[in-house]
Amino acid sequence: MVKTIIRNVIIVLLFLLAGSAIVYLLIAEKEDETQAKTAEEVVEEAKPYEDELKELESELKALKNGVSYSSEKAQIMIGFVVEDASDLTYIKEKADACQLSPILVLDCTMERDVLEEIIEEADESWEIMLYAAPFSEETNEDVLSVISYLKSEDREYSDVFFLRSDYNNEDNLKRLKRDGFSGYTSYHSNDPVSGQTEDGTVYFDYSYLSSSGISVSSRISALYGNKAAMIIAFSMTSINNESMSDTYVESTLENIRQYTANSDCAFSTIKKVVKELSSINDIEAENQSDYEEKSKIIQEQIDELEETIEEIYDQLEY
Repeated sequence: MVKTIIRNVIIVLLFLLAGSAIVYLLIAEKEDETQAKTAEEVVEEAKPYEDELKELESELKALKNGVSYSSEKAQIMIGFVVEDASDLTYIKEKADACQLSPILVLDCTMERDVLEEIIEEADESWEIMLYAAPFSEETNEDVLSVISYLKSEDREYSDVFFLRSDYNNEDNLKRLKRDGFSGYTSYHSNDPVSGQTEDGTVYFDYSYLSSSGISVSSRISALYGNKAAMIIAFSMTSINNESMSDTYVESTLENIRQYTANSDCAFSTIKKVVKELSSINDIEAENQSDYEEKSKIIQEQIDELEETIEEIYDQLEY
């Protein structure tokens, strides 16, 4: 009898435990559904704030990227390192075919009578760019002497010096600045660039062509992509001794013409390039000031949105 009662009690307890478990599972399932619904509602509530946050962060990033100066187009200058006054006929022919104003790159270490004849016979509308190789304190005296002669002849010359990469060092850069040059050419083999240093000196890339084996296609393509400025200087010595063929010169100029047919690239002059580059520091200073003013306001809006979003998601803490 006692055993029967005990067995019945155990059965009842088991049924009660089973029932409690079922009830607990049903309640838990209901709570999960309620919590899931609440999470969905919270995400939906936060979405417009998160979208606005993304837009503001994108705007702030664009504003920061806009501080650095960016040119609207690539600029290519065509120069010829002149050997003799007789070269001027060839240079005029190539310049006229491209409808551009050529740049005469004059080696200040050449024979003085030859150099003076070139200056005397050259078209006065053509820009003159000075050059010396090697370039040192000694040959700099030749440069200063040529400058003195040009001034005496009331002939303009560019204050951007054609500086070969071999001689691009701190001493020479100081020397150029000391003697009144506002800029120089630089060389970056795979990535032509142009710009302005902190002290206001301008620089742009160059390609010195002295043989038909030199390919400039990749550099012109990179220049186009960077929207930088570069002078391409043909060696008349190499043209005259036929180590650089006329066919090569023509094909190079044709390659450049194809790029300049696009509005993002143009033939240019040293004056135009210097005018643009010399304003970079002022433009970037103005852009930086604008960025600091606007970014402060945007950052405050971002902080407020992040706080609001955090409060919304705090509802899920249970």
